[in-house]
Amino acid sequence: MITATTRVSDALAERPELRDVLSAFHPAFARLHHPVLGRVLPRLVTVADAARIAGVDADILVAVMNCPVGPPGAAAAKAAAVGSAAARNPVRPPPTEAPPWFDAARVTVLDVRPVLATGEDPLSRILGAVRALPAGGQLTVIASFEPVPLVGLLARQGWGAWARWDGDACHVTFGRGAPQAPEKTAPPASTAVRTPDGWSLDVRVLPPPEPMRQVLAAVDADQLPLRILHSREPALLWPHLQERHLAWTVTPTAEGIVIDVRRT
Repeated sequence: MITATTRVSDALAERPELRDVLSAFHPAFARLHHPVLGRVLPRLVTVADAARIAGVDADILVAVMNCPVGPPGAAAAKAAAVGSAAARNPVRPPPTEAPPWFDAARVTVLDVRPVLATGEDPLSRILGAVRALPAGGQLTVIASFEPVPLVGLLARQGWGAWARWDGDACHVTFGRGAPQAPEKTAPPASTAVRTPDGWSLDVRVLPPPEPMRQVLAAVDADQLPLRILHSREPALLWPHLQERHLAWTVTPTAEGIVIDVRRT
C-alpha cells in the first residue's frame, strides 16, 4: 500500500509501471523518464512531496498510485482522466508573510524555467549561484514548480526558504538570516592515496557529509584520475562533478560502488 509518506523511489521499485501512470497523470512527472532526473529525484521525495511539486492533492495522487493493475495502458488512461481535472485546478499552499531575514535589497534572482523547459537539471546552476552570493546575500529561484528537494538540500546547509506563487511561477528565496561575517574555517584536507594509475579515496565508513567533503577536496586538489570507494551512489555529488567539467563512471561491487572520476 502506497501512502503519502512512501518514498517515490520505493513505489517505483514495487510498481515500475507507475512511471507511465504518473506521466499520464500530470506533466510534472514526465521528468521520471529523464535519464538522470528519473534516477535521482525519486530518491529525494515522498509521495506528499511529489504532490506539492506537481500542485495536486496528495490524497488524489495516493489514490492514483494505488490504482489496481489492469490491462496494459488502463491505469495510465484512468490517471490521465483524473489528472486533467487536477491540472486545471492546481493546489497551491496558502501565501505566507516574508520571514524576518528577508531583504529584497540583498536578493539575486535566478530564473530556471528556461533550463527546465529544455529538460535539463538546473541544480548545478543554482548551487553555483549560491556559492557566488556575497556575505549576507540571498537567492530567489523562479521555477515552474515548488522545488521541494532543493529546499531540503539547502536547509541541511543552514539556508532558510520562503516560497510564494505568482501566477504559474514559484518564487523561492533562500537566506541565512542576519548578515554574518564569513566563517574562517580551513577547507577539508584530502585523504586520497597515490596509486600507480592516479589516486584512490575510500569514504565507505565516513558519516555524512564527510564523503562529499573528502571527494571535493581531492578533486579541487587536482588529484585525478580519482577512484572512489563508496557505500552507496552519492546522487548529490553528480552536479558538483558536472560543474567542474569532470566525467565519471559508476561500477557496483559486492562491498558498495566504485566511482572513477576523470577529466573530460
